Amino acid sequence: MVLFNVVYGILAVICWSAFFYKLRDLVKDPRNRELRLLCLAIATFATPFVIASPWCYVLIDHAIGITNITTLFVYSSVAICLVSFLALLVSWSSAQHRVKFWHRLLVAYAAVSVASMITLFSLGDVSDGTHHVDFDTHYATTPYISEFLLIYAVLYQVSMFALTFLCWRYSRMVNRPWLRRGLRTVAAGAVFGYGYGLTKVVSLTWDLLGTSPLHSISVDVAPMCASVSAWLFAAGFTMPAWGIGLDRARDRISLFRAYRRLRPLWAALTRTFPDVVLFPDLHPAAPRRALRDEDPNFLVNRAVIEIRDAQLALRPYCDPAVAEAARNLASGKGLAENTIEAVAEAAQIKAALRAREAGLDVGAAAEIPHDPAAGDMAVERDWLIRIAEAFQRSALAEQAARQPQTAGAGRIPG
Repeated sequence: MVLFNVVYGILAVICWSAFFYKLRDLVKDPRNRELRLLCLAIATFATPFVIASPWCYVLIDHAIGITNITTLFVYSSVAICLVSFLALLVSWSSAQHRVKFWHRLLVAYAAVSVASMITLFSLGDVSDGTHHVDFDTHYATTPYISEFLLIYAVLYQVSMFALTFLCWRYSRMVNRPWLRRGLRTVAAGAVFGYGYGLTKVVSLTWDLLGTSPLHSISVDVAPMCASVSAWLFAAGFTMPAWGIGLDRARDRISLFRAYRRLRPLWAALTRTFPDVVLFPDLHPAAPRRALRDEDPNFLVNRAVIEIRDAQLALRPYCDPAVAEAARNLASGKGLAENTIEAVAEAAQIKAALRAREAGLDVGAAAEIPHDPAAGDMAVERDWLIRIAEAFQRSALAEQAARQPQTAGAGRIPG
């Protein structure tokens, strides 16, 4: 009993959290039929995990005064939930002229099933004590109640088959990654649901012919399968919404790290060439504050552009001999080609900044900086990060930057 209280309690929190997460969207767009169906489905799936918990089950029975009436509430709620999920998937995957027909068919099936369940439950006798855990096996041969249970189990399993088919088929048609992942998660949840639905259908049918050997599985294993299924449903149907938020958070973290890694190189260059900074107020001393207050993508792109602009202004002070010395030093260490080029460019920037500060005009034809990006801003950003890290940390870049400048370098007249 404790296990059911704990598991159902955790799932109730998960499912109701998913409901309120989607309810925010429904409040913004109350006429959206698909959002209404999704909220109804999640709410009617979350409710059973509250009222089916043994402690709550007993309280409801005592409050209403009808023994085991909570079972009817639980199974009716699940029936409505499953049909709502199917109606939602029909809306997504069917042509618009067919949606109305399928919705009416699903609603009719649900209405007939729930009405039959209510009628059969009221005709049966379940008054011999509370059976919140073993209701299905205890009343498997009770007149009317056995039919009540079989109608529910068949509805549940038919819904699992339909959810598996529709989710998997539709997941192969969509091009939105998080929607595709969500649909496949729901399909996986439906497969776990077979452990509940098939077990119940087989066990109940067997009890009509004799005594089923699946009672212990029906009581202990099947509800756990349904619990895993519920968790996957809650995650899968809300994944298209929170997955995008997860991507945004991940992108923001990635941009923050890029900005922080670029900053030492950007700061060294813009101290010498402050005019390349278009919006000085965007670059406060604390990178966290900059990315909290501003558009991180714009901020990182501005840092990349301003580094490149400063490099252009620095070209008269760049000595090809420094870059060549850095390549020779790095090659001797067996470094990869891109790392060698990053060290060479970092060394050249270091030496050029010192030459500029000393007022020395190198007087050599500076080579065009290595640029593997070919106009791709993301590749450009990653390349400059490599240079920035070599600029800040590479002992080879520092050693090469201290090589004597090209012969003939002269002081710029003051």
